[in-house]
Amino acid sequence: MTGEGPSVLRLAMDPDAMTSLAMQDIARERAATSFNISAVAEYLDGGSEAHKARLRAQEIIRNDPAIAFKSNGEPFEMTHAQWREKTLKQVLRLNSIFRELERSSSNSDMLLIEALKRTSCELSESLGMKLYVHDVLYKDSIKVFGTPEQVKKFLPDPMDSRIFGCFAMTELGHSSALQDLETTATFDPATKDWIIHSPTLSSTKWWIGNAGQTATHAVMVCQTIVIGRQHGLSWFVVPLRDPATLRLLPGVSCGDVGPKAGRLGLDNGWIQLTNVRVPLDNMLMRWMQVSGDGTVSPPAHPALMYATLIPERIIAVGALRLTVAQSVTIACRYGVTRRQGAGNPQIIDFQIQTVNMMPLVAGIYVYASAYGSLTARWEALTLRSVSDPGSYFLELPDIHCISAGIKAVSTWWGSKALETCRRACGGHAYSAYNAIAGHIADWGVLTTGGGDNFVLIQQLARYVLSRTRAALNDHAEPSDVCVGSASFLNRSKRILSSAFKMPSIDGTGSLSDFETIIELFSFLVVKMAADLDESISEGKKMDEHADVWNKHIADSTKLGHTLALHLEALNSSAVKESSELSSILTKCGVLYAADILRQEGMDTALELGCFTKANAVQVREVVTSLAKILRHDVVGLTDAFGFPDFILKAPIGRYDGDIYRQYFTTVVGASDCFNTDFFQAEVRPLLSSRL
Repeated sequence: MTGEGPSVLRLAMDPDAMTSLAMQDIARERAATSFNISAVAEYLDGGSEAHKARLRAQEIIRNDPAIAFKSNGEPFEMTHAQWREKTLKQVLRLNSIFRELERSSSNSDMLLIEALKRTSCELSESLGMKLYVHDVLYKDSIKVFGTPEQVKKFLPDPMDSRIFGCFAMTELGHSSALQDLETTATFDPATKDWIIHSPTLSSTKWWIGNAGQTATHAVMVCQTIVIGRQHGLSWFVVPLRDPATLRLLPGVSCGDVGPKAGRLGLDNGWIQLTNVRVPLDNMLMRWMQVSGDGTVSPPAHPALMYATLIPERIIAVGALRLTVAQSVTIACRYGVTRRQGAGNPQIIDFQIQTVNMMPLVAGIYVYASAYGSLTARWEALTLRSVSDPGSYFLELPDIHCISAGIKAVSTWWGSKALETCRRACGGHAYSAYNAIAGHIADWGVLTTGGGDNFVLIQQLARYVLSRTRAALNDHAEPSDVCVGSASFLNRSKRILSSAFKMPSIDGTGSLSDFETIIELFSFLVVKMAADLDESISEGKKMDEHADVWNKHIADSTKLGHTLALHLEALNSSAVKESSELSSILTKCGVLYAADILRQEGMDTALELGCFTKANAVQVREVVTSLAKILRHDVVGLTDAFGFPDFILKAPIGRYDGDIYRQYFTTVVGASDCFNTDFFQAEVRPLLSSRL
């Protein structure tokens, strides 16, 4: 029967008892949800109007053949070249839709544009990143670093699809250590041009999204040299390709970096420049200026030159809602619809599944809150850069470091969550068709992109050390040292003197208002910072030339991690803002806060004497108890994430629970399910020769 397909085979496709029971299980649990699913969905989407825009965007994309995939299985069968072609067609079609909506400028259409961008990210990581690189990294960098005149010059028509940008920062030999970047921009006083040059192999710009095949322009980070003097990093708009032909311009060499673990539709590339000249005002000069005679006006604060990295890191936190939440939805629905074992229970009712999965559901709600609060703070701060520069400069270092730490911890959490989802689905999650494996491949880059997490967490640790040291200074005023997210460090003296001890936990009583966990993490941060600062000072006294920081890097990483967890605990408390939904949201916040304490804070709390053995046991009991309570609402909580089947694509994550039939249908519908061309071409001749 070699080579024969389903046209001659009789395949069992009709619903059986197991399929019917799976569909009944998920429908029953959905109907029994203890809260209004639509109300929670609106809360997560940012309000009723934004929620309506999201539903409309989903319908537009679902019904547009240029954007949607032909089937849920198609993206898992596409070649590298097909991914590139499909992604570019999606971008061009979306740009056409955006341009049409931009003409109206109505609030509803602006909401729809944002919803379309979000839904595009949910549909395809490749599509989402291709849009993101141009819209956020390229265009927003010009807006952040450019003067009003430069914004008009380089973005005269933001919807002009002939101009496609990229963001050229990392190099073959340098990534998170930005001060070591080698690409140079040398001012030529005779012509008043900049000469952009890649002086070494290691200075090759590397991993640059869109640069491989499609970018016409780059915002490029270069070492700035004016009349023989180095002036640090600046940002330059550098043309790469002719927009009409996409041919490389003189002195520019670009290529694709080749196969990657994920995001096959995004053309990550490399760039080398050989003495490429650009005009003087191609240097973005909002914060640092260079005049025609070579006079340099440095930025008011060094952090200003890295401001564009802040929204990139905040967006990484928001990506949990786009990608990780999909895997959480798939794994939870599979847990509800899959039955096995003694008594034929739903597998999500096994304690190990409940305790592993429900904190992930709760975590998505917490990180949605974190993303919302960080975004609102950054937007408000950006407005103050014009209206109140003093306030902007005061808070910029704080949000710069805090966003770095939260990005690191949240993306690490996302990686762990995705692997937990894969294991929760057994062998079926190893199939590409069930999407989780692809999410893992696509997500991995986020622990490195936008700054390697180990580097970012140390950046946060250095900030905490300096702020805690200042707050503990005998001459410091109690409220004049720390601002923003780290303002609690102004209480460092009082926190240390209190010598926090974890009270006995009665059920969820002392955790339900979050104050206990927040107080605990506040003490851990201050105590760890004070002890680490003392150790570093002692190390310098013994050997002033020693690499003291490197000897304490594990401790500093733990310190930065602990502060980020403190901020997550704060966001757990923020989850309960909606009074109508406060009960279910508070349970999510408490469960997540207790779980991060169980998994990430317990060892330090025991080491510093804040915890007893009984406390540790009680925290685990709180997690187990709350996970079991929330388990009964798992279908409603994941439905509220708002992913239709054409976004999830995974048969085992079907909304209606028809997992087995749809999974089998997807497999036998694949173009190569019955393909045995290799047999006819390679094997049969070998067999025939033996006859």
